Amino acid sequence: MESTAKALILKKTPYSGSSFIVTTYTRDRGLLSFLVRGIGKKKGNRLSHLEPLSFVEISFHFREKYGVQTARKITADYTSPKLFFDPIKSTVQLFLAEMLFKALKEETPDEDLFDYLFSSISYLQEANDQQDFHLIFLMKFTRFLGFYPKGEMTENAVYFDLLNGEFSSSRAQSIHTLDLHNSTDFKEILASDYGTRLSLSQDRRRKVLDSLVEYYRLHLEGFGEVKSLKVLKEVFS
Repeated sequence: MESTAKALILKKTPYSGSSFIVTTYTRDRGLLSFLVRGIGKKKGNRLSHLEPLSFVEISFHFREKYGVQTARKITADYTSPKLFFDPIKSTVQLFLAEMLFKALKEETPDEDLFDYLFSSISYLQEANDQQDFHLIFLMKFTRFLGFYPKGEMTENAVYFDLLNGEFSSSRAQSIHTLDLHNSTDFKEILASDYGTRLSLSQDRRRKVLDSLVEYYRLHLEGFGEVKSLKVLKEVFS
């Protein structure tokens, strides 16, 4: 069946010659992988379209029993050179693409999730100040993954427990409970939206980033190491 999918590029992996396996999240079919042949040779199939976090339209013949579909044509749907050539944004781009690749494992489509990713990444492309974007993005993204923090920080619950996803009265509840400073930073991120400038020092920003990645690791099986994390922290140091 001939199909066209709006898709977010998560990862491209060299396959052979001028061909790639491209992992995408699509609006109508969820997670899909494509074999893309003849990059740079066929009109419409350009390497620039396959950059992580690019939004594209993919034409293909859908075969339900195939784990990898064959892309007939890929065209840009929404791109901005600023995202790919700004050194800070390009580092955030690679980090978020890796986080999304590790987190998105379901083939079931979620149009609300796709629209969230589209609007968020569109915001990043146009934003001037992006040092806190990835922190707020990761916190908001947990709503779609099923482990958005429960409850609020109160006088009787000031420590955030990463394992249980809630504020608690004691750090003894779990070995994964954050200290007071880190918990307060979690609270601030929870209350923030894109464009908010967080009141964090560079050291506390790095620590809360580590805590957010650990939060994902605890709640997503097989999440593993995030290789781009070190580079991101160096860029923002």
